[in-house]
Amino acid sequence: MTHPDPTPAPDSTVPHHDPPPLWEDPAAARAEIERLAAELAGHAARVAELEPAAAELHQLQEAGKTEAQRLTERAEAAERQADQTRAELVRAQVAHSRGLTERQAARLVGTTREELEADADELLVDIAPAAGRRLMQPDPTQGSSGQHTAADPAALFTGILHNTLHR
Repeated sequence: MTHPDPTPAPDSTVPHHDPPPLWEDPAAARAEIERLAAELAGHAARVAELEPAAAELHQLQEAGKTEAQRLTERAEAAERQADQTRAELVRAQVAHSRGLTERQAARLVGTTREELEADADELLVDIAPAAGRRLMQPDPTQGSSGQHTAADPAALFTGILHNTLHR
């Protein structure tokens, strides 16, 4: 089994460059390496200086995001409350315009004024007496002996005796 060659094949489209003359001279190469190491150390020191500031910035961004989220939640809650209050106002206006009681108004169903008005009209039809049907009237004789005239006690006693003896 043959293994592929780890070195890439030369690309004919890319011109081949010889190493710069710097690397041919060991003293010049060592000087360049030391210069690059010092530059790297300077960058590392700068990164070390900036890391606390970056961490603080990240913390402030997170706190700001939390504050923004809190404010968003408060705004959403206020909008829900305003929507609920508007709905209650419309329900009360429709109920008032139709002459409904507070309990009847609580039964109205709908999200728009038109839906609430239609439901109020249906409720009024349901609770109104049907045409030609009289509402039940209280019986004025209930709880009395059936006599409509106020009698004196002697007449009442005579009536009781008469009813008792003629049974």
